[in-house]
Amino acid sequence: MIIIIAIIKLIVILCVVATIHEFGHFIAAKLLKVGVNEFSIGFGPKIVQKKFKETMYTLRWIPLGGYVMIEGEGEESNKSNSYSNKNALSKIIVLVMGVVFNILLAFIILMSISFSVPTYTTEIKEFTSNSVLEKAGLLAGDKITKINGDRTTLAQDLMNTNYTDSDVTKIEYIRDGIIKEVEFTNAVKDIGYIGASFVSDDTKGTNKIDTVRAGKQAEKTGIKSGDIITQINGNTVNNATDIINLIKQNANNEMIIVIDRNGENLTKSLTPDAQKQFDLGIYDTKSVNTTLVYAFDKSIKIISTVVNSYVDLFKGKVMLDDVSSIVGIGVVVSKTTGILEYLNILAIISLAIGIANLLPFPPLDGGKILFVLIGSIIRRKIPVQFEAFVSFVGFGALILLTIVVTYKDIVRIF
Repeated sequence: MIIIIAIIKLIVILCVVATIHEFGHFIAAKLLKVGVNEFSIGFGPKIVQKKFKETMYTLRWIPLGGYVMIEGEGEESNKSNSYSNKNALSKIIVLVMGVVFNILLAFIILMSISFSVPTYTTEIKEFTSNSVLEKAGLLAGDKITKINGDRTTLAQDLMNTNYTDSDVTKIEYIRDGIIKEVEFTNAVKDIGYIGASFVSDDTKGTNKIDTVRAGKQAEKTGIKSGDIITQINGNTVNNATDIINLIKQNANNEMIIVIDRNGENLTKSLTPDAQKQFDLGIYDTKSVNTTLVYAFDKSIKIISTVVNSYVDLFKGKVMLDDVSSIVGIGVVVSKTTGILEYLNILAIISLAIGIANLLPFPPLDGGKILFVLIGSIIRRKIPVQFEAFVSFVGFGALILLTIVVTYKDIVRIF
């Protein structure tokens, strides 16, 4: 029953994300007077079909997305409303509107979620022990407005990993209505990291592995989801907090870990990677009711994070091991426990799939846009047969990549 529920949850997300994407293409085509022969929700045999004016509207049995059949897209057509006869700008608008609608869906969901929970600001309530910020002279009640010149409005801004590139940290803050500045060092530390998360509970988290990140030390050592860590370097550990603290303290140091796997004790040796962490030593910040400005800010930051992940992909910072297939996505979706968490995943997937479609790779929308731009530059249409052949090859490459990533997900999870 758990597996069935997880599959249903994943299908709903994929159907919503794909349908809203195709609806974006559909609306753009209609507004630009481009012919739409069919708009279908789902694939396979039809459940119901109804024609209105020029367009056939269809509901089909396989709820894994949908499609828009646009007149003259991917085929020769001499009709006046043909996509192939439209100018480059109109074609690009039709192609890009799928992504725009995915982003709009995500933005609306993220804004709604933001209003459902309080916002943690940058006003300090409490420091951790040995806080570098407290040693620099800041007090509880101070509100941080800038870090190294970057504006900060949310508590998450105080942990931005971009700050790890600087040895000196410059803080601008407000105390009693007066803007003050301070500079200090030692905010960047090396901490241990193995690429594993733990099953949460209402306290400090359990010592049971939830997920294992591909390509990191936990996976390389053979640790799997469901393993229970019972000892580290001879010391008994009972919760995630104890385990994470020991891992953080042992960057580049070998650790002997004992795990319980289905009742069998296994001993593993692993060395946590050293990872730069920006730590101001803030334990807690003030929370307030979410306003429109805060909700907008939180939503934009999440969208920026997803966009930057694709930028990192092109920079080589994101490797194949960091990419998840539908199996990996399904595992994440299956672990959602509430409606807000589920909607948040829906928003992230809508963003990720939408932006992925902009990649300049056939047969994605970005690849089609690339053909339109090339045609504009050389001032003649790209032959439909050539574009179809390149898209076919690209589709084959995507299928191959999907198989490889899916295999890696299955090995990592099971």
